[in-house]
Amino acid sequence: MATKTATKPPYHHGNLESALVDAAITLVRKYGPDHLSLRAVSAEVGVSPSASYHHFGDKDALVSAIGNVLFDRLAIMQEKAIAKVNGKGASASIKKFEEMGNAYFSWATSEPNLYRLMFGGFCEINMDEHESKAWNLLRDGLDELAAHGVIDKSARNGGEVIVWSAVHGASSLAIEGLMPPSDFPLVLKSIKRSLGIKPKA
Repeated sequence: MATKTATKPPYHHGNLESALVDAAITLVRKYGPDHLSLRAVSAEVGVSPSASYHHFGDKDALVSAIGNVLFDRLAIMQEKAIAKVNGKGASASIKKFEEMGNAYFSWATSEPNLYRLMFGGFCEINMDEHESKAWNLLRDGLDELAAHGVIDKSARNGGEVIVWSAVHGASSLAIEGLMPPSDFPLVLKSIKRSLGIKPKA
């Protein structure tokens, strides 16, 4: 007698697009972005590939949707970290800036495969709607530092590029095992020094 192969039950849900993205994130987290395919995601959800193609015309469209979701999650993680900082003065603005960087680094090192998908050239991100959320948090944080006189105008101009590049670089090095995660406070200290951040009471 032939043995039956266990299969997932048919998927019945009103939001298949969201389910496909969630399943894809699960697969990328486990196996990395290089091994992602619409067929594998369809099997994970329990639908036919043709059903998936109805929502995503190709793998690139799916990967871009994943990237958008992940950038949103990164921004939310940073917002939560900032919200935990009490106070509104100069010292609080510095602490918020530090926690924003810590949240980014923590996200990257805790989700290395998802981070590789976000920044490894796998997807085209809608900058206006998604990546800009994290970028705007950084912009607002730098504006707050400047408003409290913690950094001067010359340091404020182009500060986003300096900060993002440094934190992103450190995150990438840590993920690839080229920098101990415990060294990140030194990176953060160097960023503050390059911006001329002056601690204030």
